[in-house]
Amino acid sequence: MSFIARSYEEVVRDLLTTTTGGTTRETATVALDSEGEVEAIRLDRRPVRRISHVEERRVNLDNTEEKIRFTPADYQLIASDGSDNPDALDSLEFRKTGNKPQSGSELTINYYPLTTEPVPLTDLNVGSVTRTLMESFSRELAMSELQMEYVYNSAFLETATGASLDKVVTLIGMKRFAGGHAVATVRFNRNPSTPGKLTIPTGTVVTDADNNRYKTTSELVLEAGESSREVLVAATTPGTPEVEADALNRLETLVAGVGSVGNPKPARNLSTPESDKALRSRAKGALHGVSFGTVNALKYGVLSIPGINAVTVTEFPNDIPGEVLLDIAYGEDTPDVRAEVEEKIRKFKPAGIRVLTAEADILEVRVSVELTLAGTGVAESEIAALRAGVESAVGDYLEKLEPGGKARRAQMASQVLADTRIVDCRISLIPGEQAAVEELSLSGSQILEVIRPFDFPLIESEDLPAPLARSVVISAMLPYIPDAGTTQADAEASLQLAYDSFISSRSPSNIITVDELAAALRDDSRYALIRESIILTVEVEETFLQLSDGLGSFSPQDNDSISSGDASFSLTEGGL
Repeated sequence: MSFIARSYEEVVRDLLTTTTGGTTRETATVALDSEGEVEAIRLDRRPVRRISHVEERRVNLDNTEEKIRFTPADYQLIASDGSDNPDALDSLEFRKTGNKPQSGSELTINYYPLTTEPVPLTDLNVGSVTRTLMESFSRELAMSELQMEYVYNSAFLETATGASLDKVVTLIGMKRFAGGHAVATVRFNRNPSTPGKLTIPTGTVVTDADNNRYKTTSELVLEAGESSREVLVAATTPGTPEVEADALNRLETLVAGVGSVGNPKPARNLSTPESDKALRSRAKGALHGVSFGTVNALKYGVLSIPGINAVTVTEFPNDIPGEVLLDIAYGEDTPDVRAEVEEKIRKFKPAGIRVLTAEADILEVRVSVELTLAGTGVAESEIAALRAGVESAVGDYLEKLEPGGKARRAQMASQVLADTRIVDCRISLIPGEQAAVEELSLSGSQILEVIRPFDFPLIESEDLPAPLARSVVISAMLPYIPDAGTTQADAEASLQLAYDSFISSRSPSNIITVDELAAALRDDSRYALIRESIILTVEVEETFLQLSDGLGSFSPQDNDSISSGDASFSLTEGGL
């Protein structure tokens, strides 16, 4: 469950739609078919007269959320039975040539069913009693939702800030470092006789000759082949003094595989209190070390053992409640390591739970990615960041595969195509010494180790050939306010008639602009158009041109075949 506040404009839009008999905020999860296209979405209150709003809540590669609004140039209303009957329209379908949502994201849809109850309130003009009450209520509701969102976010480690974050971390016995708290950078050096991956957990204590204690603030991993790495340590108490360089050279508890430890530079005092970001990072690492009886505590407890490369946890492996299976990938398989695994399981497992262990086989996989970029591509300076984003998205997907899972082509492609700069891709997986494949199935005891960096043998720009003969489709979003005494049905019938006449009269000598359209549709006796919100979309073959008030124009050519697309007439929250 999550809570995201709506803006004032969104609240007004939804109330206007509800008041005029529409359906608001129907949600659907985006799914792809076998060909990688977005599946049509069948609406609940069908059949449907028209769709007034489609919005996607997309999670980007950096885990930030973004709201994306789609226009009629991106979608159309269809009948799921394939008929052309306008009374059977019941599904939203995204056009192959328009913008598309990301697989797995959530869509919010407002629309008007074909048949609705009579609307009791009809005077929605700006300044009317109904409109004034609606906008006043919307403002209060939007403010309440903002307050609710703040309260909701204050309860979680990832989103709490300031004093709220201080209260969250006290649940695991932590406090924010105040200004003047001593910190230092400590280097952990590998014992040359210890190969494989080493993990130094959060909270590992290092001391000096006077027993001044400092703890690591985050988990440190020495990958195979790495001889040393540095990590930030902080004094265990505010009164702990600063220490000189190379003074922190003792481990309070020996960590297998670590040969020596030391601080290359003297400790220093923090000039300001610890930031939210630093405190949040330190708390997440500490959770794995202080929690008991959870799946993550069990996993990270075993993973902290030197010589353990990876751990995968499977609940109910035999469909028996109370059983947990650990598939363990040993980097160093010795009696001492196995004994420590048993000890960690005994320490961290929940009471009454039976923990089964099995050896997971590590399958190394190399990844090759060919990319096709939109339009003329991107600048050379952006290529490195583009490749890093693709590598992060695909690599994270592969590393999260459970034993027995399958790396699917469509799912990997959706990770890559989430970047709007990329229009096509080809991903090849090379497992071990085998031939390259597009999909990869793991056995019940296998996990993947992704080799980085990826190989990018081809990054090319999209070809955009100019068509010889053109089909031109013109769609429009036409917000309006009806005049007093004019019903919504009468206003929209008049608008549709004028719009069709405008489209049919276009020729090379009659350019298409929002100004020309507004002049052709003007009818002060029935309605007033909201010119600044009018959007015209001109679809020429597989390209789109969007026109707005005072911006852009389209000149038809002699051989153009011009037709009318979707015309969306809607009441809006704006004023004249």
